[in-house]
Amino acid sequence: MTGVAPSPIVIPEGVHGTAKIYGKSTPPPAATETMEETDSDLIAKTADGDARAFTILVKKYQQAVLSTAFRYLGDSAAAEDVGQEVFIKVWRHARGFKGRSAFSTWLYRIAVNECLNFRVRRNRKQTLPLSEATMADGPGVAEKYEQERKARIVRRAVGGLPDRQRMALILSRFEGYSYEEIAAIMQVSVPTVESLIFRAKTGLKDRLLKPKREGLL
Repeated sequence: MTGVAPSPIVIPEGVHGTAKIYGKSTPPPAATETMEETDSDLIAKTADGDARAFTILVKKYQQAVLSTAFRYLGDSAAAEDVGQEVFIKVWRHARGFKGRSAFSTWLYRIAVNECLNFRVRRNRKQTLPLSEATMADGPGVAEKYEQERKARIVRRAVGGLPDRQRMALILSRFEGYSYEEIAAIMQVSVPTVESLIFRAKTGLKDRLLKPKREGLL
């Protein structure tokens, strides 16, 4: 896993014309913006081919999607690939949003599925190299190295959890979603979420016992 945060989403050519990098200084397509547009308004306009509305949604949610993918996959390049695919699917399948849940729930459901599918496709073990920052000389390097070393141990432990347990734990512990929201995102019952998170915490505790005994944490 690289220690570098994922870059802004790049919407490739073919989605709505030429490539755009949203989240930087690239201006959205020209249009008259209505104040107080809701997510429902924006996704409805996106479904009608409104690139400006789509740009707003990407800018609003790209960091959250990238953050979740990065935590789940442990690799910034992989997170960018997943984030790219998520928003391409939002553009292409905007008419699939029926308003039965919040747009953010629908979006996270796509993100969760893409993360799970990515791991199935890659089916490989995570590697977590030191970031360049921890290898540099200067004040605080030892402390940074120690923090990175401990973080790698925890990330390996989280990375070893079964997929659904891992995602439920990330959505709860790191993203701050309620069990009800996680149930909607993962399309399972609240008791299932409770079970997934309980088993994830138990599994994580077991995986960290040895490093703790050895004084590594």
